[in-house]
Amino acid sequence: MTRRIIAVVFVLVCWLGLPKYADATLNSGCFTPHYTSYTNRTTDSNHNIIQTVQVSGYTEALNPAVYMGPQAGWQYPCSSQTTQMQSATHTSNIRNVVGSTGGNYSQGPTPALNYNNYSITLTAPATPGTIYVTETNTDIICIIAAGIFTWPWSGHVEVAYTRAIQIAGQMGTNCADGVGVATICDFQIGNWCTANTTPPDMSLTKIRYDIAIDGYPWGWEAYGVVYRAGTSGPWNGGTNLLQFAFPDYAALPLAFCSYHP
Repeated sequence: MTRRIIAVVFVLVCWLGLPKYADATLNSGCFTPHYTSYTNRTTDSNHNIIQTVQVSGYTEALNPAVYMGPQAGWQYPCSSQTTQMQSATHTSNIRNVVGSTGGNYSQGPTPALNYNNYSITLTAPATPGTIYVTETNTDIICIIAAGIFTWPWSGHVEVAYTRAIQIAGQMGTNCADGVGVATICDFQIGNWCTANTTPPDMSLTKIRYDIAIDGYPWGWEAYGVVYRAGTSGPWNGGTNLLQFAFPDYAALPLAFCSYHP
């Protein structure tokens, strides 16, 4: 499951001091930051939580023309700031934590006006159905103006487990080439959980796989990473999030699925 947060913040970045004659035309400042914070979570066959936090973007230098009256005419008050910004720097900071794994990471200094991309990936051991605290904070620090972009986030994350039954008799839809021609297809499935673990944290209605590899199983042991900001309420990514699954070829009883309402 991915979470993408795009913020375009219109503030004065690395403000080096506007000329004393600047007027309201320059209220937007001489620079505009354009930064994106992005988090991706997945799991693997060992049920680890693999979490990537990325911050990327650039600072745009503005050079608006300002009319200063009939004697001064049109002037460009931001020219000197733009020149000085050529030697200014930014530092990218990321806090990426799952349970007791991870910490604080930094990159820089990097040229303030350059596009920059910084990401940190961690692999945290996890037990399916266990909830862990997570933090995915990002910020950009200017050597002159301090913080110019920040996106703090903390919450809870879980490798959710759901047993799913595959509806019999399906031929598959929306097929694409895989091991064979048109062998990767979508199939309808349903949760196969006990009454007291329904609906599960990860609710499933479809799966996409290669029938040349897995055939037509009875069902699936499915795992996926879900997250939420609070301690209760619906999980983000809990619908059709299936990141790793093992096929079942014989009928199984209702399972105790991950259930944390």
